[in-house]
Amino acid sequence: MDKSDISERNDYGYGCLLTTYMKIKDRLKAENICISDTSVRPRYDRYLFDFDCVNEAVLNALVHNDWTITEPQISMFSNRLEILSHGGLPGGLTTKAFFEGISRPRNATLMRIFLSLGLTEHTGHGIPTIVKQYGQDVFDINKNYIKCTIPFDQEVLERQKKNVGLPVSASCGLNKTEQQILKYVLVQSDITAGELAAKINVTVRTVERNMASLQKKGKLIRNGSKRDGKWKVIS
Repeated sequence: MDKSDISERNDYGYGCLLTTYMKIKDRLKAENICISDTSVRPRYDRYLFDFDCVNEAVLNALVHNDWTITEPQISMFSNRLEILSHGGLPGGLTTKAFFEGISRPRNATLMRIFLSLGLTEHTGHGIPTIVKQYGQDVFDINKNYIKCTIPFDQEVLERQKKNVGLPVSASCGLNKTEQQILKYVLVQSDITAGELAAKINVTVRTVERNMASLQKKGKLIRNGSKRDGKWKVIS
C-alpha cells in the first residue's frame, strides 16, 4: 500500500500511556464520520469504521507491543487505518491460537492495569471480534510486527467526497478555524464541539467561540435543540 497518502501525523508519545490511549480513543471517535438515513425508522447510521474493532486493535497493540524496540504506530490514511505493534507474536503463541482469541500479552503488568481500570477484558474476544467484522486478511503477522489494517466504509467515503468542498461564497472572510468548522459540518451536520476540537486540534472553547462567530456572520445556523439538533452551512 502507498504510504504517501497518509492523511495526518500526530505524536502522542512521551507521556502517560493511559492519557495517551484516551487521547487516541477520543481522536478516533471524532474521525469516525457517520452518515444517517432518516427516511427509515429507526434511523439507520453508517460509520466510517467499526469503532469497537478499532479500539480492540489499539488495545491489543499496546499490551502486545515490544516496547524495547519502539512504541506502536497508528496511521490514518485516506482509505484505511493501520495499527502496528512491534515484536510479532509473543513466544509460544501460534497464528491459529491468535485468531481464536487466546490471550498471551507480552506486557502482563500493563494488561493488569488496563483490566483493573475497566479498559479491556481478559476474555479473548478482541481478535475474534475484528475477524468477524473484517476477516483474517486485515492482519499481517510477521516475526517482527503485527499490523492490523481497517478499511474505511466506501459508501461513507463517497458521501464525504461529495460534501468535502466548501463553496467560495461560504468561505469568504473567514479565518482558518472557521473554514475548517464549516468543512466538517458539511460532512456531519450533528457534529459536536468536542468532536470538532479533536479534528482541528484546538480547544472546545475555541470551537465554540468560532461557531458563535459563524452564526453572527450568517454562515452557520442551528436547526433543532442543542441535544438533538443539526448544523447547516449557509452559502
